[in-house]
Amino acid sequence: MEDALRIAREAAAALDYAHRHGVVHRDIKPENILLTADGDTLVADFGIARALGGEDGLTQTGMAIGTPAYMSPEQASGDKAIDARTDIYSLGAVLYEMLAGEAPYTGPTPQAIIMKRLAEPVPSARKLRPNVPDGVDQAIRRALAPIAADRFASAGSSVARSMRRG
Repeated sequence: MEDALRIAREAAAALDYAHRHGVVHRDIKPENILLTADGDTLVADFGIARALGGEDGLTQTGMAIGTPAYMSPEQASGDKAIDARTDIYSLGAVLYEMLAGEAPYTGPTPQAIIMKRLAEPVPSARKLRPNVPDGVDQAIRRALAPIAADRFASAGSSVARSMRRG
């Protein structure tokens, strides 16, 4: 629990830095959150990142780029107006998985995962792991809100404070 929360706080701080410098990562997933030999957290692979207000990053067919299990609803639907809150969603999905042992939405295909995300209520990590503190569960659920405006506005202090144990 402590390690998962520390990793999430450190990743949130790294994302906050990127966001304050006008960059949205767009592919936050476990494989892109690395731990150093000292145990510090690094956010890696900014290969599909884009500048805030820059090109939409969509293919000609309107398909979004990213990893379906961790994409925000707006990113999965190909919305051109993504911002820092898309990374907050993805980080919430990663923290959910670290604590619950599985991604918040699962399915046999990327399309099935995306449909669940759009149609089902936001899951509670406490349902799979009852010892997750209520405040942490509420922070995850807020990060996973289907509507971007309902999520944390930044990956900075509000996310980090909410991801404290208890």
